[in-house]
Amino acid sequence: MHARVYELLCLLPALTAAEAAGPAYVGAVVCKSCHAAIFELQDASHHAMSLRPPEEIAELSSGLPFTFRDRSTNGVLTLHREPQGNLELTASRDQEKARLRLLWAFGSGAKGITPVGQKDDGTWAESRLSWYRDRGSGGGFGLTTGASRQEPQTPGESLGRSLAERELSECFSCHTTGGLPQQARPARHEMGIRCERCHGPGSVHVNAMRQPSAAGGTHIIHPGRLEPFAQVEMCGACHGKPPRDDDFALLQRIEKDPNTVRFPSQRLVLSRCYNEASGGLKCTNCHDPHADVAAQSASRDSGCLGCHSGQSGARPKRCPRAAANCASCHMPKQRVMQFSQFTDHWIRVVR
Repeated sequence: MHARVYELLCLLPALTAAEAAGPAYVGAVVCKSCHAAIFELQDASHHAMSLRPPEEIAELSSGLPFTFRDRSTNGVLTLHREPQGNLELTASRDQEKARLRLLWAFGSGAKGITPVGQKDDGTWAESRLSWYRDRGSGGGFGLTTGASRQEPQTPGESLGRSLAERELSECFSCHTTGGLPQQARPARHEMGIRCERCHGPGSVHVNAMRQPSAAGGTHIIHPGRLEPFAQVEMCGACHGKPPRDDDFALLQRIEKDPNTVRFPSQRLVLSRCYNEASGGLKCTNCHDPHADVAAQSASRDSGCLGCHSGQSGARPKRCPRAAANCASCHMPKQRVMQFSQFTDHWIRVVR
């Protein structure tokens, strides 16, 4: 976890020394007991589905076995279900064969899903095959992003990119709530991004709420109350760490590199709307963090029109070309991966 985010999650007010040393995770189901409506909304969100067992995902498990001829290696990749029910990827070439037992699936499927697993020697690897929403009419398999640049020499290497322990930890840090152990199977409601990933470990909060007469506050983080940059930085721990306003070299690189469109927190801070908005512009001005992004950009017009009111003499002025679907022009989607489009959060007049 990034150091700044860790600091934010530890900003629990008025803690005793013992509490400050180690507030514990209690799990989303405990949060549900008081916040049932929010839990149900978030439980169905893409955030909550950002990590799942592969065998439970219809996009991965339907239509198996799936065979893919890898032209770069002249080998064959086969995704199939084992008799025990688990999914497995095998790589075959000539008389050689290797397998990858798929243990985790990263990604909600909004854009794609990439399985990760272990080879027979115990090493971890990112599957060379991923599922993409935009592939074909209803989604389909293709090479994992970056795999076409690899030159595997053996079937074992053809299974996918090897993951060092540090890389694997980075994957889990953005797709889990409390730093789950890689080999353990947590309860279904604890996979993915859940309540305490943003609100912080909840044990002290739960104890405080059981004694509502006690002074000292709720002992929980409210990300919506953070200052704009602190909130964008918190979201950016997984959605692209934003540069500070005096980091000119990084700001310039983000502006020029089209691939940074993948990281909304980085692009947002380039916007005049972010830098000049009265009271500051935050992620939560447009996004409900408990729910998915609205499918239609028009549903977010109210956020734009709150400032661009069109009143006489008002600054900023209303767009002279349209009064709806603001994001479709000022935050256009960009295809920076073969099978994935991303909304550019650098709000501007795109020429």
